[in-house]
Amino acid sequence: MARKRASEPTTITTKEAIVTSDKETKPPPLPPPRQTSNDQPIAPPKKGFIFKLSPLLIAPYFYLLLFHYQIQHDLIKPILINAGLSLAGFFLTVKLIPVASKYVLKRNLFGYDINKKGTPQGTVKV
Repeated sequence: MARKRASEPTTITTKEAIVTSDKETKPPPLPPPRQTSNDQPIAPPKKGFIFKLSPLLIAPYFYLLLFHYQIQHDLIKPILINAGLSLAGFFLTVKLIPVASKYVLKRNLFGYDINKKGTPQGTVKV
């Protein structure tokens, strides 16, 4: 059987790609993605407002739980644990919503608020 002779590798350099005779193609590096004018920036959570409002809403709960109602001592600990886990879950949710919304918007899974149709806020992706 005859063996095919290997040709000498030659390199052709262009702006689009670097091609060698061994059929290897190296594309040029991609430029960083640009934000288009249609992309609405994701509003950060209002942490200052949340931290000011949460003690005002939690204080009556703890007053009723600890002072006003006569609750057995063996029930107070589970109720406080539940309240603490609920508060931690709330702050975790506030932190993760902007992260998740980036991925949802990237996959074009969004809608528009139909109650604000005809206003500038009616074009905001939700």
